[in-house]
Amino acid sequence: MCQEFSQCYDDVDICLWTDGSRLTHFEAEAACQQRNGSFLARITDSHVQYKLQLFRSAHNATRDLLATDGFWIGINATNVNNFQWIDGSSLSG
Repeated sequence: MCQEFSQCYDDVDICLWTDGSRLTHFEAEAACQQRNGSFLARITDSHVQYKLQLFRSAHNATRDLLATDGFWIGINATNVNNFQWIDGSSLSG
């Protein structure tokens, strides 16, 4: 049974959400877009990465759905050595 869990972090202007479903990257991307035109997470700096870590910890404390499962972020491979965020900007770092 899936349980929805979400948390917003205004200081980095993101909201994170899961219902525990196991989806393909394409399905996850579509599910986000159906939720008010949202997108998969885009990790642009250590502050956003830290908020993702907090979200995962808070979720695991009550539901334990993300304890062993991974999650999708908004990145695409244009070839084996080139990755881009969903907005077209290059992945760096």
